[in-house]
Amino acid sequence: MAAGKPTLLAIDGAIREVIEKSGGGIFVAPGDDKALAEAVLKLQGSPELREQMGKNARCYISQYFDSHARQLAALLHTLT
Repeated sequence: MAAGKPTLLAIDGAIREVIEKSGGGIFVAPGDDKALAEAVLKLQGSPELREQMGKNARCYISQYFDSHARQLAALLHTLT
């Protein structure tokens, strides 16, 4: 997400909420091969969708996670 790329997620859990809220990717149920194939083809066939999802993902990460990353980096720096 931080790289500005859409995510194709086949793991259900907390990260699913992040992907769905951000509009930065597509969730498919684990083990649903047909849905996974359809999602891959959807992304492959739509450069505009991939670009928009990538932008959405990067924006979401910047808005909600950049401060956490800076805090972690500062903490790690104190440990060295």
